[in-house]
Amino acid sequence: MKPKDRRIKYNLLSGIVYQVVLIAMSFLLPRLYLENFGSEVNGVLSTIKQIFTYMCLLEAGVGLATTQALYKPVAEKEQRDISAIMAATNSYYKKTGFIYAAIVLAIASVYAFIVPTGIESAIVFALVILNGVPSLFSYFVQAKYRILMEVDGRKYVINNSETMLHLFSNIGKILVLLLTDSLVLIQLVYCVLAVLQLVYVYMYARRRYPWLDFKAKPDFSAISQKKSVLVHQISGMVFNNTDILLLSFLCDFKIVSVYTIYNIFFSQVQSFITSVILGFSFALGQMFHTDKEKFLKTYAMYETLYIMATFIIYTLMGVFLLPLIQIYTGGIHDAEYTNVYLCFLFVIMNLLANGKLPSNHVLEYSGKFRETQSHAVIEMIINITVSVAAILKFGICGAIFGTIVALLFRGTIMIYYANKKVLGRSQFATYKLWLINGAIFGFIMLLFFVDAFSGLSFGKLLVQGILHSLWIVPLYLIANMIFQKEVFKNLWEEIRRKRA
Repeated sequence: MKPKDRRIKYNLLSGIVYQVVLIAMSFLLPRLYLENFGSEVNGVLSTIKQIFTYMCLLEAGVGLATTQALYKPVAEKEQRDISAIMAATNSYYKKTGFIYAAIVLAIASVYAFIVPTGIESAIVFALVILNGVPSLFSYFVQAKYRILMEVDGRKYVINNSETMLHLFSNIGKILVLLLTDSLVLIQLVYCVLAVLQLVYVYMYARRRYPWLDFKAKPDFSAISQKKSVLVHQISGMVFNNTDILLLSFLCDFKIVSVYTIYNIFFSQVQSFITSVILGFSFALGQMFHTDKEKFLKTYAMYETLYIMATFIIYTLMGVFLLPLIQIYTGGIHDAEYTNVYLCFLFVIMNLLANGKLPSNHVLEYSGKFRETQSHAVIEMIINITVSVAAILKFGICGAIFGTIVALLFRGTIMIYYANKKVLGRSQFATYKLWLINGAIFGFIMLLFFVDAFSGLSFGKLLVQGILHSLWIVPLYLIANMIFQKEVFKNLWEEIRRKRA
Protein backbone atom coordinates (compact mmCIF):
# COMPACT_ATOMS: atom_id res chain seq x y z
CA MET A 1 0.00 0.00 0.00
CA LYS A 2 1.35 3.44 -0.92
CA PRO A 3 2.19 5.71 2.04
CA LYS A 4 -0.53 8.20 1.06
CA ASP A 5 -3.14 5.42 0.72
CA ARG A 6 -2.06 4.06 4.10
CA ARG A 7 -2.52 7.46 5.72
CA ILE A 8 -5.99 7.78 4.17
CA LYS A 9 -6.90 4.37 5.62
CA TYR A 10 -5.57 5.30 9.07
CA ASN A 11 -7.34 8.68 8.97
CA LEU A 12 -10.68 7.12 8.06
CA LEU A 13 -10.48 4.34 10.66
CA SER A 14 -9.31 6.63 13.45
CA GLY A 15 -11.97 9.18 12.48
CA ILE A 16 -14.72 6.59 12.74
CA VAL A 17 -13.52 5.39 16.16
CA TYR A 18 -13.24 8.98 17.36
CA GLN A 19 -16.75 9.80 16.21
CA VAL A 20 -18.24 6.70 17.87
CA VAL A 21 -16.71 7.72 21.20
CA LEU A 22 -17.64 11.37 20.73
CA ILE A 23 -21.24 10.62 19.80
CA ALA A 24 -21.73 8.21 22.71
CA MET A 25 -20.40 10.71 25.24
CA SER A 26 -22.08 13.73 23.66
CA PHE A 27 -25.51 12.17 24.11
CA LEU A 28 -24.89 10.91 27.64
CA LEU A 29 -23.64 14.09 29.33
CA PRO A 30 -26.40 16.54 28.26
CA ARG A 31 -28.98 14.11 29.55
CA LEU A 32 -27.20 14.00 32.92
CA TYR A 33 -26.98 17.81 32.96
CA LEU A 34 -30.73 18.05 32.30
CA GLU A 35 -31.51 15.60 35.09
CA ASN A 36 -29.13 17.16 37.65
CA PHE A 37 -29.30 20.88 36.86
CA GLY A 38 -32.37 21.45 34.62
CA SER A 39 -32.84 23.02 31.20
CA GLU A 40 -31.81 26.56 32.21
CA VAL A 41 -28.33 25.57 33.45
CA ASN A 42 -27.90 23.35 30.40
CA GLY A 43 -28.72 26.39 28.27
CA VAL A 44 -26.15 28.54 30.09
CA LEU A 45 -23.41 25.93 29.65
CA SER A 46 -24.27 25.54 25.96
CA THR A 47 -24.09 29.31 25.47
CA ILE A 48 -20.64 29.51 27.06
CA LYS A 49 -19.49 26.66 24.82
CA GLN A 50 -20.77 28.47 21.73
CA ILE A 51 -18.98 31.67 22.74
CA PHE A 52 -15.69 29.78 22.77
CA THR A 53 -16.48 28.38 19.37
CA TYR A 54 -16.70 31.98 18.19
CA MET A 55 -13.33 32.63 19.82
CA CYS A 56 -11.78 30.28 17.25
CA LEU A 57 -12.20 33.15 14.80
CA LEU A 58 -8.99 34.64 16.15
CA GLU A 59 -7.01 31.90 14.44
CA ALA A 60 -9.45 30.74 11.79
CA GLY A 61 -8.14 32.99 9.02
CA VAL A 62 -4.48 32.08 9.35
CA GLY A 63 -5.31 28.40 9.96
CA LEU A 64 -7.11 27.85 6.68
CA ALA A 65 -4.76 30.18 4.76
CA THR A 66 -1.80 28.13 6.04
CA THR A 67 -3.53 24.88 5.09
CA GLN A 68 -4.04 26.07 1.52
CA ALA A 69 -0.47 27.40 1.29
CA LEU A 70 1.04 24.12 2.50
CA TYR A 71 -0.62 21.74 0.00
CA LYS A 72 1.92 22.29 -2.80
CA PRO A 73 5.18 22.35 -0.77
CA VAL A 74 4.09 19.34 1.32
CA ALA A 75 3.21 17.39 -1.83
CA GLU A 76 6.62 18.25 -3.32
CA LYS A 77 8.46 17.81 0.04
CA GLU A 78 9.94 21.33 -0.09
CA GLN A 79 11.12 21.59 3.53
CA ARG A 80 12.53 25.10 3.17
CA ASP A 81 9.22 26.47 1.87
CA ILE A 82 7.30 24.63 4.59
CA SER A 83 9.52 26.14 7.30
CA ALA A 84 9.04 29.64 5.87
CA ILE A 85 5.24 29.28 5.87
CA MET A 86 5.19 27.77 9.35
CA ALA A 87 7.45 30.55 10.70
CA ALA A 88 4.94 33.14 9.46
CA THR A 89 2.08 31.19 11.01
CA ASN A 90 3.92 30.85 14.31
CA SER A 91 4.45 34.61 14.47
CA TYR A 92 0.73 35.24 14.00
CA TYR A 93 -0.29 32.69 16.63
CA LYS A 94 1.96 34.23 19.28
CA LYS A 95 0.49 37.69 18.68
CA THR A 96 -3.12 36.53 18.83
CA GLY A 97 -2.49 34.38 21.91
CA PHE A 98 -2.28 37.49 24.08
CA ILE A 99 -5.43 38.92 22.51
CA TYR A 100 -7.21 35.63 23.21
CA ALA A 101 -6.22 35.74 26.90
CA ALA A 102 -7.58 39.29 27.28
CA ILE A 103 -10.89 38.37 25.62
CA VAL A 104 -11.31 35.30 27.85
CA LEU A 105 -10.97 37.50 30.93
CA ALA A 106 -13.49 39.99 29.51
CA ILE A 107 -16.04 37.28 28.71
CA ALA A 108 -15.58 35.71 32.15
CA SER A 109 -16.27 39.06 33.81
CA VAL A 110 -19.32 39.90 31.67
CA TYR A 111 -21.06 36.53 32.06
CA ALA A 112 -20.14 36.24 35.75
CA PHE A 113 -21.10 39.72 36.94
CA ILE A 114 -23.39 41.30 34.32
CA VAL A 115 -25.46 38.68 32.45
CA PRO A 116 -28.08 37.04 34.75
CA THR A 117 -27.47 33.29 34.43
CA GLY A 118 -28.94 31.92 37.65
CA ILE A 119 -25.52 30.48 38.57
CA GLU A 120 -23.17 31.89 41.24
CA SER A 121 -20.84 34.51 39.72
CA ALA A 122 -17.60 32.91 40.95
CA ILE A 123 -18.62 29.59 39.39
CA VAL A 124 -19.41 31.17 36.01
CA PHE A 125 -16.08 33.05 36.08
CA ALA A 126 -14.16 29.85 36.81
CA LEU A 127 -16.04 27.91 34.09
CA VAL A 128 -15.14 30.48 31.44
CA ILE A 129 -11.46 30.58 32.48
CA LEU A 130 -11.17 26.77 32.50
CA ASN A 131 -12.83 26.66 29.06
CA GLY A 132 -10.20 29.04 27.75
CA VAL A 133 -6.99 27.50 29.12
CA PRO A 134 -6.60 24.64 26.56
CA SER A 135 -7.09 26.99 23.62
CA LEU A 136 -4.60 29.44 25.10
CA PHE A 137 -2.01 26.65 25.32
CA SER A 138 -2.82 25.70 21.73
CA TYR A 139 -2.18 29.23 20.47
CA PHE A 140 1.29 29.46 21.93
CA VAL A 141 2.48 25.87 21.51
CA GLN A 142 0.52 23.33 19.47
CA ALA A 143 -1.86 24.77 16.83
CA LYS A 144 0.75 25.37 14.11
CA TYR A 145 1.89 21.74 14.26
CA ARG A 146 -1.68 20.52 13.98
CA ILE A 147 -2.13 22.31 10.63
CA LEU A 148 1.01 20.73 9.17
CA MET A 149 0.02 17.27 10.39
CA GLU A 150 -3.41 17.53 8.76
CA VAL A 151 -1.99 18.67 5.41
CA ASP A 152 0.61 15.88 5.62
CA GLY A 153 -2.17 13.30 6.08
CA ARG A 154 -1.47 12.56 9.74
CA LYS A 155 -4.91 13.45 11.01
CA TYR A 156 -5.08 9.95 12.52
CA VAL A 157 -2.59 10.96 15.23
CA ILE A 158 -4.82 13.85 16.24
CA ASN A 159 -7.94 11.65 16.03
CA ASN A 160 -6.43 8.98 18.29
CA SER A 161 -5.34 11.51 20.91
CA GLU A 162 -8.73 13.24 20.87
CA THR A 163 -10.50 9.88 21.17
CA MET A 164 -8.59 9.21 24.38
CA LEU A 165 -9.25 12.77 25.56
CA HIS A 166 -13.02 12.51 25.10
CA LEU A 167 -13.17 9.01 26.54
CA PHE A 168 -11.27 9.75 29.75
CA SER A 169 -12.49 13.34 30.23
CA ASN A 170 -16.14 12.34 29.88
CA ILE A 171 -15.71 9.34 32.17
CA GLY A 172 -14.14 11.76 34.66
CA LYS A 173 -17.00 14.22 34.24
CA ILE A 174 -19.59 11.50 34.79
CA LEU A 175 -17.84 10.30 37.95
CA VAL A 176 -17.69 13.85 39.31
CA LEU A 177 -21.33 14.39 38.34
CA LEU A 178 -22.37 11.24 40.20
CA LEU A 179 -20.34 12.10 43.30
CA THR A 180 -20.86 15.87 43.50
CA ASP A 181 -22.72 18.71 41.81
CA SER A 182 -19.60 20.84 41.28
CA LEU A 183 -19.65 22.37 37.78
CA VAL A 184 -16.15 23.78 38.32
CA LEU A 185 -14.67 20.38 39.15
CA ILE A 186 -16.35 18.89 36.08
CA GLN A 187 -14.74 21.52 33.84
CA LEU A 188 -11.38 21.19 35.62
CA VAL A 189 -11.22 17.51 34.70
CA TYR A 190 -11.59 18.35 31.02
CA CYS A 191 -9.16 21.28 31.21
CA VAL A 192 -6.29 19.19 32.64
CA LEU A 193 -6.77 16.29 30.22
CA ALA A 194 -7.13 18.64 27.24
CA VAL A 195 -3.78 20.26 28.00
CA LEU A 196 -2.16 16.81 28.28
CA GLN A 197 -3.59 15.88 24.87
CA LEU A 198 -2.17 19.06 23.34
CA VAL A 199 1.24 18.29 24.85
CA TYR A 200 1.17 14.81 23.27
CA VAL A 201 0.43 16.20 19.79
CA TYR A 202 3.18 18.79 20.25
CA MET A 203 5.75 16.12 21.23
CA TYR A 204 4.76 13.90 18.30
CA ALA A 205 5.13 16.75 15.82
CA ARG A 206 8.53 17.71 17.21
CA ARG A 207 9.75 14.14 16.65
CA ARG A 208 8.09 13.81 13.23
CA TYR A 209 9.39 17.09 11.79
CA PRO A 210 12.83 17.65 13.37
CA TRP A 211 13.88 19.68 10.30
CA LEU A 212 11.14 22.28 10.84
CA ASP A 213 12.83 25.65 11.42
CA PHE A 214 10.73 28.37 13.01
CA LYS A 215 13.70 30.73 12.82
CA ALA A 216 13.56 30.64 9.03
CA LYS A 217 12.63 33.85 7.23
CA PRO A 218 8.82 34.01 7.52
CA ASP A 219 6.90 33.83 4.22
CA PHE A 220 4.08 36.18 5.11
CA SER A 221 3.02 36.38 1.45
CA ALA A 222 2.01 32.69 1.57
CA ILE A 223 -0.67 33.46 4.17
CA SER A 224 -1.48 36.94 2.85
CA GLN A 225 -5.10 35.91 2.27
CA LYS A 226 -5.69 35.31 5.98
CA LYS A 227 -7.97 38.35 6.23
CA SER A 228 -10.08 37.17 3.31
CA VAL A 229 -10.14 33.68 4.81
CA LEU A 230 -11.26 35.19 8.09
CA VAL A 231 -14.32 36.68 6.37
CA HIS A 232 -15.27 33.19 5.18
CA GLN A 233 -14.68 31.73 8.63
CA ILE A 234 -16.77 34.42 10.30
CA SER A 235 -19.57 33.56 7.89
CA GLY A 236 -19.21 29.91 8.86
CA MET A 237 -19.29 30.77 12.54
CA VAL A 238 -22.41 32.87 12.06
CA PHE A 239 -24.07 29.90 10.38
CA ASN A 240 -23.01 27.42 13.08
CA ASN A 241 -23.39 29.47 16.24
CA THR A 242 -25.46 32.64 15.89
CA ASP A 243 -28.76 30.86 16.44
CA ILE A 244 -27.94 29.96 20.04
CA LEU A 245 -26.70 33.44 20.91
CA LEU A 246 -29.72 35.13 19.31
CA LEU A 247 -32.10 32.78 21.10
CA SER A 248 -30.35 33.45 24.44
CA PHE A 249 -30.94 37.20 23.98
CA LEU A 250 -34.35 37.19 22.27
CA CYS A 251 -35.93 34.20 24.07
CA ASP A 252 -34.60 32.42 27.19
CA PHE A 253 -32.14 29.72 28.21
CA LYS A 254 -34.83 27.01 28.22
CA ILE A 255 -35.38 27.64 24.51
CA VAL A 256 -31.60 27.47 24.07
CA SER A 257 -31.66 24.08 25.77
CA VAL A 258 -34.30 22.81 23.32
CA TYR A 259 -32.25 24.04 20.37
CA THR A 260 -29.12 22.45 21.85
CA ILE A 261 -30.73 19.03 22.22
CA TYR A 262 -31.77 18.98 18.56
CA ASN A 263 -28.39 20.33 17.55
CA ILE A 264 -26.58 17.54 19.42
CA PHE A 265 -27.89 14.97 16.95
CA PHE A 266 -27.16 17.05 13.87
CA SER A 267 -23.78 18.33 15.02
CA GLN A 268 -22.58 14.80 15.73
CA VAL A 269 -23.63 13.66 12.26
CA GLN A 270 -21.94 16.70 10.73
CA SER A 271 -18.82 16.04 12.78
CA PHE A 272 -18.78 12.45 11.55
CA ILE A 273 -19.10 13.56 7.92
CA THR A 274 -16.32 16.14 8.36
CA SER A 275 -14.07 13.59 10.03
CA VAL A 276 -14.44 11.16 7.13
CA ILE A 277 -13.75 13.88 4.56
CA LEU A 278 -10.64 15.09 6.42
CA GLY A 279 -9.34 11.54 6.13
CA PHE A 280 -8.68 12.00 2.41
CA SER A 281 -9.08 15.75 1.84
CA PHE A 282 -5.32 16.29 2.16
CA ALA A 283 -4.79 13.97 -0.83
CA LEU A 284 -7.33 15.88 -2.95
CA GLY A 285 -5.74 19.18 -1.96
CA GLN A 286 -2.28 17.99 -2.98
CA MET A 287 -3.65 16.47 -6.22
CA PHE A 288 -5.32 19.77 -7.15
CA HIS A 289 -1.88 21.41 -7.30
CA THR A 290 0.05 18.55 -8.91
CA ASP A 291 -2.30 16.71 -11.33
CA LYS A 292 -5.35 18.75 -12.34
CA GLU A 293 -6.66 16.20 -14.87
CA LYS A 294 -6.66 13.39 -12.30
CA PHE A 295 -8.22 15.74 -9.77
CA LEU A 296 -11.20 16.51 -12.02
CA LYS A 297 -11.93 12.81 -12.55
CA THR A 298 -11.52 11.98 -8.86
CA TYR A 299 -13.57 14.99 -7.78
CA ALA A 300 -16.51 13.94 -9.98
CA MET A 301 -16.62 10.57 -8.20
CA TYR A 302 -16.21 12.17 -4.78
CA GLU A 303 -18.94 14.76 -5.35
CA THR A 304 -21.44 12.21 -6.66
CA LEU A 305 -20.92 9.76 -3.79
CA TYR A 306 -20.79 12.51 -1.18
CA ILE A 307 -24.03 14.25 -2.19
CA MET A 308 -25.84 10.90 -2.50
CA ALA A 309 -24.61 9.81 0.95
CA THR A 310 -25.56 13.17 2.47
CA PHE A 311 -29.13 12.90 1.18
CA ILE A 312 -29.40 9.32 2.48
CA ILE A 313 -28.23 10.36 5.96
CA TYR A 314 -30.58 13.32 6.28
CA THR A 315 -33.52 11.46 4.76
CA LEU A 316 -33.19 8.84 7.51
CA MET A 317 -32.80 11.58 10.13
CA GLY A 318 -35.88 13.34 8.80
CA VAL A 319 -37.96 10.20 9.17
CA PHE A 320 -36.64 8.78 12.45
CA LEU A 321 -35.06 11.59 14.49
CA LEU A 322 -38.12 13.15 16.18
CA PRO A 323 -39.23 9.92 17.92
CA LEU A 324 -35.62 9.42 19.02
CA ILE A 325 -35.58 12.90 20.58
CA GLN A 326 -38.86 12.07 22.34
CA ILE A 327 -37.21 9.00 23.86
CA TYR A 328 -34.05 10.94 24.78
CA THR A 329 -35.94 13.74 26.56
CA GLY A 330 -38.53 11.50 28.21
CA GLY A 331 -39.21 12.59 31.78
CA ILE A 332 -37.90 16.15 31.25
CA HIS A 333 -40.91 18.46 31.64
CA ASP A 334 -39.47 21.95 32.26
CA ALA A 335 -39.32 22.65 28.50
CA GLU A 336 -41.16 21.38 25.40
CA TYR A 337 -38.74 19.28 23.36
CA THR A 338 -41.16 17.83 20.79
CA ASN A 339 -41.41 20.20 17.84
CA VAL A 340 -42.32 18.78 14.41
CA TYR A 341 -41.49 21.92 12.42
CA LEU A 342 -38.21 22.50 14.24
CA CYS A 343 -37.08 18.97 13.41
CA PHE A 344 -37.94 19.34 9.71
CA LEU A 345 -36.23 22.73 9.45
CA PHE A 346 -33.10 21.30 11.11
CA VAL A 347 -33.02 18.54 8.48
CA ILE A 348 -33.31 21.02 5.59
CA MET A 349 -30.70 23.35 7.10
CA ASN A 350 -28.11 20.64 7.60
CA LEU A 351 -28.83 19.07 4.23
CA LEU A 352 -28.12 22.39 2.51
CA ALA A 353 -25.07 23.09 4.66
CA ASN A 354 -23.39 19.73 4.19
CA GLY A 355 -24.41 19.32 0.56
CA LYS A 356 -22.30 22.31 -0.53
CA LEU A 357 -19.09 21.07 1.13
CA PRO A 358 -17.50 19.61 -2.06
CA SER A 359 -17.80 22.99 -3.79
CA ASN A 360 -16.48 24.68 -0.68
CA HIS A 361 -13.42 22.44 -0.70
CA VAL A 362 -12.71 23.34 -4.33
CA LEU A 363 -12.57 26.99 -3.30
CA GLU A 364 -10.25 26.13 -0.41
CA TYR A 365 -7.89 24.05 -2.57
CA SER A 366 -7.70 26.81 -5.17
CA GLY A 367 -7.24 29.59 -2.61
CA LYS A 368 -10.12 31.68 -4.02
CA PHE A 369 -10.77 33.39 -0.70
CA ARG A 370 -10.40 37.03 -1.68
CA GLU A 371 -12.49 36.60 -4.83
CA THR A 372 -15.43 35.10 -2.94
CA GLN A 373 -15.37 37.00 0.35
CA SER A 374 -18.26 39.22 -0.76
CA HIS A 375 -20.43 36.09 -0.98
CA ALA A 376 -19.65 35.31 2.65
CA VAL A 377 -20.49 38.86 3.77
CA ILE A 378 -23.88 38.79 2.02
CA GLU A 379 -24.63 35.39 3.58
CA MET A 380 -23.89 36.77 7.05
CA ILE A 381 -26.14 39.79 6.54
CA ILE A 382 -28.99 37.61 5.28
CA ASN A 383 -28.55 35.12 8.11
CA ILE A 384 -28.54 37.62 10.96
CA THR A 385 -31.27 39.97 9.68
CA VAL A 386 -33.72 37.27 8.60
CA SER A 387 -33.05 35.22 11.77
CA VAL A 388 -33.72 38.16 14.11
CA ALA A 389 -36.96 39.05 12.33
CA ALA A 390 -38.07 35.41 12.14
CA ILE A 391 -37.26 34.69 15.81
CA LEU A 392 -39.35 37.68 16.89
CA LYS A 393 -42.22 36.35 14.76
CA PHE A 394 -41.94 32.55 15.02
CA GLY A 395 -39.63 31.89 18.00
CA ILE A 396 -37.14 29.04 17.86
CA CYS A 397 -38.13 27.91 14.33
CA GLY A 398 -37.36 31.39 13.05
CA ALA A 399 -33.67 30.94 13.89
CA ILE A 400 -33.43 27.94 11.57
CA PHE A 401 -35.48 29.64 8.85
CA GLY A 402 -33.05 32.57 8.70
CA THR A 403 -30.10 30.23 8.27
CA ILE A 404 -31.88 28.28 5.51
CA VAL A 405 -32.52 31.47 3.53
CA ALA A 406 -28.83 32.42 3.80
CA LEU A 407 -27.75 28.90 2.79
CA LEU A 408 -29.89 28.94 -0.34
CA PHE A 409 -28.05 32.06 -1.49
CA ARG A 410 -24.55 30.89 -0.54
CA GLY A 411 -24.98 27.34 -1.80
CA THR A 412 -26.20 28.45 -5.23
CA ILE A 413 -23.44 30.98 -5.80
CA MET A 414 -20.74 28.69 -4.36
CA ILE A 415 -21.66 25.85 -6.70
CA TYR A 416 -21.61 28.25 -9.65
CA TYR A 417 -18.21 29.74 -8.78
CA ALA A 418 -16.49 26.44 -7.94
CA ASN A 419 -17.62 24.79 -11.16
CA LYS A 420 -17.51 27.66 -13.64
CA LYS A 421 -14.60 29.76 -12.38
CA VAL A 422 -12.30 27.13 -10.84
CA LEU A 423 -13.02 23.73 -12.43
CA GLY A 424 -13.93 25.13 -15.84
CA ARG A 425 -17.06 23.02 -16.23
CA SER A 426 -20.80 23.67 -16.20
CA GLN A 427 -22.37 24.26 -12.80
CA PHE A 428 -25.26 22.06 -13.90
CA ALA A 429 -23.05 19.01 -13.23
CA THR A 430 -23.62 19.73 -9.54
CA TYR A 431 -27.19 21.02 -9.85
CA LYS A 432 -28.06 17.74 -11.59
CA LEU A 433 -26.95 15.81 -8.49
CA TRP A 434 -29.13 18.01 -6.30
CA LEU A 435 -32.16 17.49 -8.56
CA ILE A 436 -31.74 13.70 -8.67
CA ASN A 437 -31.31 13.26 -4.93
CA GLY A 438 -33.69 16.09 -4.02
CA ALA A 439 -36.53 14.43 -5.92
CA ILE A 440 -36.07 11.20 -3.96
CA PHE A 441 -35.86 13.14 -0.68
CA GLY A 442 -39.12 14.94 -1.45
CA PHE A 443 -40.87 11.68 -2.36
CA ILE A 444 -39.82 9.97 0.89
CA MET A 445 -40.75 12.96 3.05
CA LEU A 446 -44.21 12.92 1.47
CA LEU A 447 -44.54 9.26 2.44
CA PHE A 448 -43.17 9.71 5.98
CA PHE A 449 -43.10 13.12 7.60
CA VAL A 450 -40.93 13.69 10.66
CA ASP A 451 -43.62 12.52 13.09
CA ALA A 452 -44.64 9.34 11.22
CA PHE A 453 -43.11 7.07 13.86
CA SER A 454 -43.69 9.20 16.96
CA GLY A 455 -44.41 7.35 20.18
CA LEU A 456 -42.58 4.13 19.29
CA SER A 457 -40.26 2.47 21.78
CA PHE A 458 -36.54 2.43 20.96
CA GLY A 459 -36.64 -1.25 19.96
CA LYS A 460 -39.55 -0.81 17.56
CA LEU A 461 -38.01 2.39 16.18
CA LEU A 462 -34.75 0.54 15.52
CA VAL A 463 -36.56 -2.22 13.63
CA GLN A 464 -38.47 0.32 11.51
CA GLY A 465 -35.23 2.16 10.79
CA ILE A 466 -33.49 -0.99 9.55
CA LEU A 467 -36.46 -2.13 7.45
CA HIS A 468 -36.94 1.19 5.68
CA SER A 469 -33.18 1.67 5.17
CA LEU A 470 -33.22 -1.53 3.12
CA TRP A 471 -35.21 0.22 0.37
CA ILE A 472 -34.31 3.89 0.90
CA VAL A 473 -30.54 3.36 0.42
CA PRO A 474 -30.88 1.22 -2.77
CA LEU A 475 -33.39 3.72 -4.19
CA TYR A 476 -30.82 6.52 -3.95
CA LEU A 477 -28.06 4.28 -5.30
CA ILE A 478 -30.07 3.08 -8.33
CA ALA A 479 -31.18 6.61 -9.23
CA ASN A 480 -27.62 7.92 -9.12
CA MET A 481 -26.27 4.99 -11.12
CA ILE A 482 -28.88 5.63 -13.83
CA PHE A 483 -28.21 9.35 -14.17
CA GLN A 484 -24.45 9.30 -13.41
CA LYS A 485 -23.37 6.34 -15.57
CA GLU A 486 -19.96 7.75 -16.51
CA VAL A 487 -19.05 8.54 -12.91
CA PHE A 488 -19.92 5.04 -11.67
CA LYS A 489 -18.09 3.50 -14.62
CA ASN A 490 -14.95 5.37 -13.58
CA LEU A 491 -15.56 4.35 -9.97
CA TRP A 492 -15.71 0.63 -10.80
CA GLU A 493 -12.52 0.95 -12.89
CA GLU A 494 -10.76 2.66 -9.98
CA ILE A 495 -11.89 -0.08 -7.56
CA ARG A 496 -10.63 -2.81 -9.92
CA ARG A 497 -7.32 -0.98 -10.33
CA LYS A 498 -6.86 -0.75 -6.57
CA ARG A 499 -7.57 -4.47 -6.14
CA ALA A 500 -5.21 -5.50 -8.95
